[in-house]
Amino acid sequence: MRARLNIEKKIPVYYGWVIVATSFLTLGVAFGVWYSFSVLYIAIINDFGWQRATTAGIFSLFTISHYLCAFLTGWLIDRFGPRLVIPFGALWLAISLNLLTKATDIWDFYLIYGIMAAVGVSLIGFVPHATFLPRWFSKRRGLAIGMAMAGVGVGMLTIPPFMQHLISQYDWRYAYRILAIIVLFTIPINLFFQRRDPAQIGLLPDNIAINSDLNCSVAETTQTGKPAELSKQNLSKHNPQSEGSRIIDPGWVATSWTSRGALRTNRFWYLAAGFFLGPFAIQGVLLHAVAGLVDGGMSAKTAAATFGFLGICGSVGKITLGFFGDRWNRETANTVGMISATIGVSALAAMKFQPQLLPWIFAICFGFGYGAVAPLFPAIAADIFQGEHFGRIFGLLSLNLGFGGAAGAWFAGYIFDQSGSYLTAFIVDIVVLWLSCSCFWLAAPRKIRLSRK
Repeated sequence: MRARLNIEKKIPVYYGWVIVATSFLTLGVAFGVWYSFSVLYIAIINDFGWQRATTAGIFSLFTISHYLCAFLTGWLIDRFGPRLVIPFGALWLAISLNLLTKATDIWDFYLIYGIMAAVGVSLIGFVPHATFLPRWFSKRRGLAIGMAMAGVGVGMLTIPPFMQHLISQYDWRYAYRILAIIVLFTIPINLFFQRRDPAQIGLLPDNIAINSDLNCSVAETTQTGKPAELSKQNLSKHNPQSEGSRIIDPGWVATSWTSRGALRTNRFWYLAAGFFLGPFAIQGVLLHAVAGLVDGGMSAKTAAATFGFLGICGSVGKITLGFFGDRWNRETANTVGMISATIGVSALAAMKFQPQLLPWIFAICFGFGYGAVAPLFPAIAADIFQGEHFGRIFGLLSLNLGFGGAAGAWFAGYIFDQSGSYLTAFIVDIVVLWLSCSCFWLAAPRKIRLSRK
């Protein structure tokens, strides 16, 4: 153990930022796979001639399967840590993508992409990172999660356009073979650098050091202003995630939350509703964005490039809104994101009136606004239910992310098949965005703890 700690302590910065960088790369690949379906969607419609709702059903099943695994993923992270779980998930995902290249009918896509690949993305994607990243930071939690989740935007910027290029030069089967190889590169990165929490290397969140025998006194400000001592014996009982937080509701914070206990609270169900409604709108727009841009007159390559630009705007949104979630409160930062996302969806719905300008307004505003989800959803949940069992609680909440995203993706495709337009779907998505926003105000993490500025 001592030798392992020495390796990490040779790094001249707080090791939490190494975790952020590792997560940034891994999430970029995971969500590059996720959002590459937007270009695969058009390719297989052209190849097989299936209806849009039927084809979107592949992604809906993918989303449901992804988040049905969320509770298991959270438990695996709590039990084994990301250093083992993420490499296994990456190997499983690479095998699934390679099998996808042999698909010949709709049921092959439903089984291989909709279920198998979804399990792999679940093990390396949003849920595991949202589970262990909050353990490394408290005062800068929103910023750190936002920086890690910015990898999602870089993955969107690079992988879907790259996949579109390979599809146009070769075919979608060749493109997915290359994607499987890219996924494999995340295995050694996580095996070497990833860690479960700062206690493994003799630290508390935000770079509070514990000496090598884990038995020294640590200056820690309590509500009474007295220093508390951490020993090797009580370190595991200490709740390091409260470091740097200003406690508003001490009784709530003092509760050792389990998944069963969380289910009995109104706050859990407000979060569950927000977790369902937000992805309903966001995935409904994202999955159909490339198709909607092509329907508006863009070429497939330009639409894929615009989608990639949306992803990089999402990275800016993740970092910015994560930072301001720490400076203000999570609900206010999320509301700013929803205002921006609403402008973006409105621009996409009105694209035919100004096809040169509005697609870029859509990419900038929707990208920035939907960037609120990645840093703020897990930070809100951690502010309310952080503790030893947070992985399992977040896994339960994440089921709603899956069902919401699946329903939204299918709903937009169904509306198009029935009306020949996405307009009604986009109007519904705007309404649902604001219902989600209202749920987080009702959950009120600001009434439990706030980050110290």
